[in-house]
Amino acid sequence: MSFKSTILSAAILLISVSAFSQEVQSRHAVPGHRYLKEYWGRSELYLQHQAYYMLDLADKALNENTPQIKINLQREMAMLMIDAVTHEPAPIDNPAVIDFLAKRMNRVIDDLNKPFTKKKDVRIYKLYNCGMLFRTRDITIAVDLNGRDGKLIPDEIMDKIVDKVDVLFYTHNHYDHIDNHVRDICHRKDVPIYATDEIFKDDPKVHHVRFDDLHTFGIDHPKGKLTVNVLPGHQDAVHNNIWIVTMPNGKVVGATGDQWKDEGADLKWLKDIHLRLPKIDVLAMDCWIHDYDEHVADFNPRLLVSQHENEIGAHGIDHREAYWMTMYKNAHFHQNATPYVLMAWGEWYDFK
Repeated sequence: MSFKSTILSAAILLISVSAFSQEVQSRHAVPGHRYLKEYWGRSELYLQHQAYYMLDLADKALNENTPQIKINLQREMAMLMIDAVTHEPAPIDNPAVIDFLAKRMNRVIDDLNKPFTKKKDVRIYKLYNCGMLFRTRDITIAVDLNGRDGKLIPDEIMDKIVDKVDVLFYTHNHYDHIDNHVRDICHRKDVPIYATDEIFKDDPKVHHVRFDDLHTFGIDHPKGKLTVNVLPGHQDAVHNNIWIVTMPNGKVVGATGDQWKDEGADLKWLKDIHLRLPKIDVLAMDCWIHDYDEHVADFNPRLLVSQHENEIGAHGIDHREAYWMTMYKNAHFHQNATPYVLMAWGEWYDFK
Protein backbone atom coordinates (compact mmCIF):
# COMPACT_ATOMS: atom_id res chain seq x y z
CA MET A 1 0.00 0.00 0.00
CA SER A 2 1.36 3.47 -0.93
CA PHE A 3 1.97 6.23 1.58
CA LYS A 4 -0.90 8.33 0.13
CA SER A 5 -3.40 5.46 0.26
CA THR A 6 -2.32 4.70 3.83
CA ILE A 7 -2.94 8.31 4.83
CA LEU A 8 -6.31 8.28 3.03
CA SER A 9 -7.41 5.06 4.78
CA ALA A 10 -6.39 6.47 8.15
CA ALA A 11 -8.32 9.68 7.46
CA ILE A 12 -11.47 7.74 6.50
CA LEU A 13 -11.14 5.63 9.65
CA LEU A 14 -10.66 8.75 11.78
CA ILE A 15 -13.77 10.37 10.28
CA SER A 16 -15.80 7.19 10.89
CA VAL A 17 -14.60 6.91 14.48
CA SER A 18 -15.28 10.61 15.05
CA ALA A 19 -18.84 10.31 13.67
CA PHE A 20 -19.47 7.24 15.82
CA SER A 21 -18.06 9.00 18.88
CA GLN A 22 -20.34 11.98 18.34
CA GLU A 23 -23.37 9.69 17.97
CA VAL A 24 -22.44 7.81 21.13
CA GLN A 25 -21.84 11.05 23.02
CA SER A 26 -25.21 12.45 21.97
CA ARG A 27 -26.98 9.37 23.32
CA HIS A 28 -24.77 8.51 26.27
CA ALA A 29 -23.47 11.71 27.79
CA VAL A 30 -24.05 15.40 28.18
CA PRO A 31 -22.02 17.20 25.50
CA GLY A 32 -18.80 18.49 26.99
CA HIS A 33 -18.77 16.11 29.97
CA ARG A 34 -15.29 14.85 30.65
CA TYR A 35 -15.20 14.40 34.41
CA LEU A 36 -17.33 12.50 36.87
CA LYS A 37 -17.79 15.66 38.96
CA GLU A 38 -19.92 17.09 36.14
CA TYR A 39 -22.58 14.47 37.08
CA TRP A 40 -22.56 15.44 40.76
CA GLY A 41 -26.11 16.15 41.88
CA ARG A 42 -27.46 14.56 38.68
CA SER A 43 -27.61 10.87 39.66
CA GLU A 44 -30.58 10.07 37.40
CA LEU A 45 -28.70 11.36 34.39
CA TYR A 46 -25.61 9.41 35.41
CA LEU A 47 -27.61 6.16 35.64
CA GLN A 48 -29.33 6.89 32.34
CA HIS A 49 -26.06 7.33 30.48
CA GLN A 50 -24.52 4.32 32.18
CA ALA A 51 -27.59 2.29 31.15
CA TYR A 52 -27.11 3.26 27.49
CA TYR A 53 -23.58 1.87 27.52
CA MET A 54 -24.55 -1.32 29.35
CA LEU A 55 -27.64 -2.07 27.27
CA ASP A 56 -25.91 -1.32 23.97
CA LEU A 57 -23.22 -3.80 24.91
CA ALA A 58 -25.80 -6.34 26.11
CA ASP A 59 -27.66 -5.98 22.81
CA LYS A 60 -24.47 -6.64 20.85
CA ALA A 61 -23.53 -9.67 22.98
CA LEU A 62 -27.02 -11.21 22.71
CA ASN A 63 -27.07 -10.77 18.94
CA GLU A 64 -23.70 -12.50 18.65
CA ASN A 65 -24.60 -15.28 21.11
CA THR A 66 -28.07 -16.56 20.28
CA PRO A 67 -30.18 -18.63 22.72
CA GLN A 68 -29.03 -22.17 23.41
CA ILE A 69 -29.81 -24.76 26.06
CA LYS A 70 -26.36 -24.18 27.56
CA ILE A 71 -25.69 -20.53 28.41
CA ASN A 72 -22.22 -19.29 27.56
CA LEU A 73 -20.32 -16.64 29.49
CA GLN A 74 -21.08 -13.82 27.07
CA ARG A 75 -24.85 -14.39 27.33
CA GLU A 76 -24.68 -14.68 31.10
CA MET A 77 -22.79 -11.41 31.42
CA ALA A 78 -25.19 -9.66 29.00
CA MET A 79 -28.17 -10.79 31.05
CA LEU A 80 -26.56 -9.60 34.27
CA MET A 81 -26.05 -6.16 32.72
CA ILE A 82 -29.78 -6.09 31.90
CA ASP A 83 -30.52 -7.16 35.49
CA ALA A 84 -28.40 -4.30 36.81
CA VAL A 85 -30.24 -1.66 34.81
CA THR A 86 -33.74 -3.02 35.41
CA HIS A 87 -33.12 -3.18 39.15
CA GLU A 88 -32.49 0.53 39.47
CA PRO A 89 -35.25 2.45 41.32
CA ALA A 90 -37.13 3.72 38.22
CA PRO A 91 -36.12 1.85 35.05
CA ILE A 92 -39.53 2.37 33.44
CA ASP A 93 -38.68 6.10 33.22
CA ASN A 94 -35.18 5.52 31.86
CA PRO A 95 -35.06 6.37 28.12
CA ALA A 96 -32.18 3.92 27.72
CA VAL A 97 -34.51 1.07 28.73
CA ILE A 98 -37.24 2.22 26.33
CA ASP A 99 -34.62 2.51 23.59
CA PHE A 100 -33.35 -1.00 24.34
CA LEU A 101 -36.84 -2.52 24.32
CA ALA A 102 -37.67 -0.83 21.02
CA LYS A 103 -34.44 -2.10 19.51
CA ARG A 104 -35.17 -5.65 20.66
CA MET A 105 -38.79 -5.56 19.47
CA ASN A 106 -37.78 -4.22 16.06
CA ARG A 107 -35.40 -7.14 15.79
CA VAL A 108 -38.37 -9.49 16.27
CA ILE A 109 -40.39 -7.59 13.67
CA ASP A 110 -37.55 -7.91 11.17
CA ASP A 111 -37.55 -11.68 11.69
CA LEU A 112 -41.34 -11.94 11.52
CA ASN A 113 -41.19 -10.24 8.12
CA LYS A 114 -39.01 -13.06 6.79
CA PRO A 115 -40.57 -16.34 5.57
CA PHE A 116 -40.59 -19.24 8.02
CA THR A 117 -40.64 -22.39 5.90
CA LYS A 118 -39.73 -25.16 8.34
CA LYS A 119 -42.71 -27.47 8.14
CA LYS A 120 -42.35 -29.28 11.46
CA ASP A 121 -40.65 -26.62 13.60
CA VAL A 122 -42.02 -24.00 15.95
CA ARG A 123 -40.17 -20.74 16.61
CA ILE A 124 -40.63 -19.31 20.10
CA TYR A 125 -40.21 -15.56 20.50
CA LYS A 126 -39.84 -13.96 23.90
CA LEU A 127 -41.04 -10.38 23.98
CA TYR A 128 -41.60 -8.44 27.22
CA ASN A 129 -42.48 -10.10 30.55
CA CYS A 130 -44.72 -13.10 29.71
CA GLY A 131 -45.39 -11.98 26.15
CA MET A 132 -44.62 -14.94 23.88
CA LEU A 133 -45.13 -15.76 20.21
CA PHE A 134 -45.28 -19.31 18.89
CA ARG A 135 -44.78 -19.40 15.13
CA THR A 136 -45.09 -22.25 12.65
CA ARG A 137 -45.02 -22.15 8.87
CA ASP A 138 -48.80 -21.73 8.82
CA ILE A 139 -49.82 -19.68 11.84
CA THR A 140 -48.57 -17.52 14.73
CA ILE A 141 -50.21 -17.33 18.14
CA ALA A 142 -49.41 -14.96 21.01
CA VAL A 143 -49.79 -15.22 24.78
CA ASP A 144 -49.97 -12.29 27.23
CA LEU A 145 -48.84 -9.72 24.70
CA ASN A 146 -48.15 -6.61 26.74
CA GLY A 147 -46.43 -3.25 26.27
CA ARG A 148 -47.88 -1.46 29.31
CA ASP A 149 -50.45 0.40 27.19
CA GLY A 150 -47.78 1.89 24.97
CA LYS A 151 -45.52 3.07 27.81
CA LEU A 152 -42.83 0.42 27.37
CA ILE A 153 -43.48 -0.76 23.82
CA PRO A 154 -44.82 2.09 21.67
CA ASP A 155 -48.08 1.45 19.84
CA GLU A 156 -46.45 1.83 16.43
CA ILE A 157 -44.10 -1.04 17.27
CA MET A 158 -46.84 -3.15 18.85
CA ASP A 159 -49.00 -2.58 15.78
CA LYS A 160 -46.33 -4.22 13.61
CA ILE A 161 -46.08 -7.19 16.01
CA VAL A 162 -49.85 -7.73 16.13
CA ASP A 163 -49.89 -7.55 12.35
CA LYS A 164 -48.09 -10.93 12.38
CA VAL A 165 -50.30 -12.51 15.07
CA ASP A 166 -53.27 -14.71 14.14
CA VAL A 167 -54.70 -15.50 17.60
CA LEU A 168 -53.99 -13.96 21.02
CA PHE A 169 -54.50 -15.71 24.38
CA TYR A 170 -54.48 -13.94 27.76
CA THR A 171 -53.95 -15.91 30.96
CA HIS A 172 -55.25 -13.63 33.74
CA ASN A 173 -56.48 -10.18 34.65
CA HIS A 174 -53.29 -8.45 35.82
CA TYR A 175 -51.95 -5.40 34.03
CA ASP A 176 -48.48 -6.76 33.56
CA HIS A 177 -50.13 -9.35 31.29
CA ILE A 178 -53.14 -7.74 29.61
CA ASP A 179 -52.97 -4.52 27.63
CA ASN A 180 -55.80 -2.20 26.55
CA HIS A 181 -53.84 -0.87 23.61
CA VAL A 182 -53.05 -4.37 22.36
CA ARG A 183 -56.73 -5.25 22.71
CA ASP A 184 -57.70 -2.26 20.57
CA ILE A 185 -55.07 -3.05 17.93
CA CYS A 186 -56.30 -6.66 17.76
CA HIS A 187 -59.89 -5.53 17.30
CA ARG A 188 -58.84 -3.19 14.52
CA LYS A 189 -56.99 -5.99 12.73
CA ASP A 190 -59.65 -8.68 13.46
CA VAL A 191 -57.23 -10.76 15.54
CA PRO A 192 -59.34 -12.92 17.89
CA ILE A 193 -58.63 -12.74 21.63
CA TYR A 194 -59.30 -15.62 24.03
CA ALA A 195 -59.22 -14.82 27.74
CA THR A 196 -60.65 -15.65 31.14
CA ASP A 197 -64.09 -14.36 32.08
CA GLU A 198 -62.46 -11.61 34.19
CA ILE A 199 -60.45 -10.03 31.35
CA PHE A 200 -62.17 -7.22 29.42
CA LYS A 201 -65.38 -8.74 30.77
CA ASP A 202 -67.65 -6.13 29.17
CA ASP A 203 -66.06 -6.45 25.74
CA PRO A 204 -68.28 -8.61 23.50
CA LYS A 205 -65.50 -9.02 20.93
CA VAL A 206 -63.35 -11.00 23.39
CA HIS A 207 -63.93 -14.76 23.55
CA HIS A 208 -64.33 -15.44 27.27
CA VAL A 209 -63.36 -18.96 28.27
CA ARG A 210 -63.54 -20.47 31.74
CA PHE A 211 -64.44 -24.00 32.87
CA ASP A 212 -64.23 -25.94 36.13
CA ASP A 213 -62.03 -28.66 34.62
CA LEU A 214 -59.87 -29.36 31.60
CA HIS A 215 -61.81 -28.27 28.51
CA THR A 216 -60.94 -28.78 24.85
CA PHE A 217 -62.21 -26.77 21.91
CA GLY A 218 -61.17 -25.95 18.36
CA ILE A 219 -60.41 -22.68 16.59
CA ASP A 220 -61.00 -22.90 12.84
CA HIS A 221 -58.70 -20.18 11.62
CA PRO A 222 -58.30 -19.56 7.86
CA LYS A 223 -54.58 -20.38 8.25
CA GLY A 224 -55.20 -23.70 10.00
CA LYS A 225 -57.03 -25.39 12.84
CA LEU A 226 -55.91 -24.99 16.44
CA THR A 227 -56.90 -27.48 19.12
CA VAL A 228 -56.99 -25.68 22.47
CA ASN A 229 -56.86 -27.30 25.90
CA VAL A 230 -57.60 -24.84 28.69
CA LEU A 231 -57.03 -25.52 32.38
CA PRO A 232 -58.72 -23.49 35.17
CA GLY A 233 -55.71 -22.32 37.15
CA HIS A 234 -55.38 -19.42 39.57
CA GLN A 235 -53.09 -16.71 40.83
CA ASP A 236 -54.43 -16.44 44.35
CA ALA A 237 -58.15 -15.70 43.81
CA VAL A 238 -57.69 -14.43 40.24
CA HIS A 239 -58.66 -16.81 37.45
CA ASN A 240 -55.56 -17.89 35.50
CA ASN A 241 -56.18 -19.94 32.38
CA ILE A 242 -53.37 -22.31 31.44
CA TRP A 243 -53.39 -22.61 27.65
CA ILE A 244 -52.11 -25.73 25.84
CA VAL A 245 -52.46 -25.38 22.06
CA THR A 246 -51.87 -27.90 19.28
CA MET A 247 -50.67 -26.07 16.19
CA PRO A 248 -51.65 -27.08 12.62
CA ASN A 249 -48.28 -28.85 12.14
CA GLY A 250 -48.89 -31.00 15.25
CA LYS A 251 -46.52 -29.16 17.60
CA VAL A 252 -48.01 -28.58 21.07
CA VAL A 253 -47.16 -25.36 22.92
CA GLY A 254 -48.37 -23.96 26.21
CA ALA A 255 -48.15 -21.15 28.74
CA THR A 256 -48.89 -21.33 32.46
CA GLY A 257 -49.36 -17.62 33.12
CA ASP A 258 -48.86 -16.70 36.78
CA GLN A 259 -50.04 -20.06 38.07
CA TRP A 260 -50.05 -20.12 41.87
CA LYS A 261 -52.65 -21.17 44.40
CA ASP A 262 -52.09 -20.89 48.14
CA GLU A 263 -51.23 -24.16 49.88
CA GLY A 264 -50.78 -25.89 46.54
CA ALA A 265 -54.53 -26.32 46.05
CA ASP A 266 -54.34 -26.50 42.25
CA LEU A 267 -51.58 -29.07 42.39
CA LYS A 268 -54.18 -31.68 43.37
CA TRP A 269 -55.87 -31.59 39.98
CA LEU A 270 -52.69 -30.65 38.10
CA LYS A 271 -51.02 -33.85 39.29
CA ASP A 272 -49.87 -35.77 36.21
CA ILE A 273 -52.03 -33.55 34.01
CA HIS A 274 -49.83 -34.56 31.07
CA LEU A 275 -51.66 -37.89 31.03
CA ARG A 276 -54.83 -36.01 30.02
CA LEU A 277 -53.12 -33.74 27.49
CA PRO A 278 -51.32 -34.23 24.20
CA LYS A 279 -47.56 -34.43 24.67
CA ILE A 280 -46.35 -30.86 25.23
CA ASP A 281 -43.39 -29.85 23.06
CA VAL A 282 -42.72 -26.36 24.47
CA LEU A 283 -44.01 -24.93 27.75
CA ALA A 284 -43.54 -21.30 28.76
CA MET A 285 -43.54 -21.18 32.56
CA ASP A 286 -42.95 -18.41 35.09
CA CYS A 287 -39.44 -18.30 36.47
CA TRP A 288 -40.84 -17.65 39.96
CA ILE A 289 -43.56 -20.31 39.91
CA HIS A 290 -44.06 -22.04 43.24
CA ASP A 291 -43.55 -25.83 43.32
CA TYR A 292 -41.44 -25.51 40.18
CA ASP A 293 -40.29 -29.13 39.98
CA GLU A 294 -43.81 -30.43 40.65
CA HIS A 295 -45.22 -28.34 37.79
CA VAL A 296 -42.51 -29.52 35.40
CA ALA A 297 -43.22 -33.15 36.33
CA ASP A 298 -46.98 -32.66 36.04
CA PHE A 299 -46.82 -31.07 32.55
CA ASN A 300 -43.80 -33.11 31.40
CA PRO A 301 -42.82 -30.92 28.41
CA ARG A 302 -39.99 -31.63 26.00
CA LEU A 303 -38.65 -28.07 26.40
CA LEU A 304 -39.06 -25.32 29.00
CA VAL A 305 -38.89 -21.60 28.28
CA SER A 306 -39.02 -19.23 31.24
CA GLN A 307 -40.88 -15.93 31.40
CA HIS A 308 -41.60 -13.00 33.75
CA GLU A 309 -37.99 -11.96 34.39
CA ASN A 310 -37.43 -8.23 34.89
CA GLU A 311 -41.04 -7.04 34.75
CA ILE A 312 -40.49 -3.36 35.45
CA GLY A 313 -43.94 -1.86 34.92
CA ALA A 314 -45.85 -3.26 37.89
CA HIS A 315 -43.32 -4.77 40.28
CA GLY A 316 -40.83 -3.30 42.72
CA ILE A 317 -37.20 -4.31 42.95
CA ASP A 318 -38.01 -7.12 45.41
CA HIS A 319 -40.41 -8.77 42.91
CA ARG A 320 -38.46 -8.09 39.74
CA GLU A 321 -37.08 -11.58 39.12
CA ALA A 322 -33.58 -11.33 37.68
CA TYR A 323 -31.98 -13.52 35.03
CA TRP A 324 -29.18 -14.30 37.47
CA MET A 325 -31.74 -15.62 39.94
CA THR A 326 -33.32 -17.87 37.31
CA MET A 327 -29.90 -19.20 36.35
CA TYR A 328 -28.93 -19.74 39.98
CA LYS A 329 -32.11 -21.63 40.83
CA ASN A 330 -31.81 -23.85 37.78
CA ALA A 331 -28.19 -24.64 38.61
CA HIS A 332 -28.59 -25.24 42.34
CA PHE A 333 -32.19 -25.95 43.33
CA HIS A 334 -34.38 -27.39 40.60
CA GLN A 335 -34.05 -31.15 40.26
CA ASN A 336 -35.71 -31.80 36.89
CA ALA A 337 -33.65 -32.62 33.82
CA THR A 338 -35.98 -31.09 31.23
CA PRO A 339 -34.07 -29.10 28.58
CA TYR A 340 -34.38 -25.41 29.28
CA VAL A 341 -33.81 -22.21 27.29
CA LEU A 342 -33.44 -18.78 28.89
CA MET A 343 -34.12 -15.89 26.54
CA ALA A 344 -33.86 -12.14 26.96
CA TRP A 345 -36.35 -9.68 25.47
CA GLY A 346 -36.52 -9.84 21.68
CA GLU A 347 -34.97 -13.27 21.18
CA TRP A 348 -36.19 -16.52 19.65
CA TYR A 349 -35.44 -20.21 19.62
CA ASP A 350 -36.44 -22.96 17.18
CA PHE A 351 -37.85 -26.21 18.53
CA LYS A 352 -37.40 -28.90 15.90
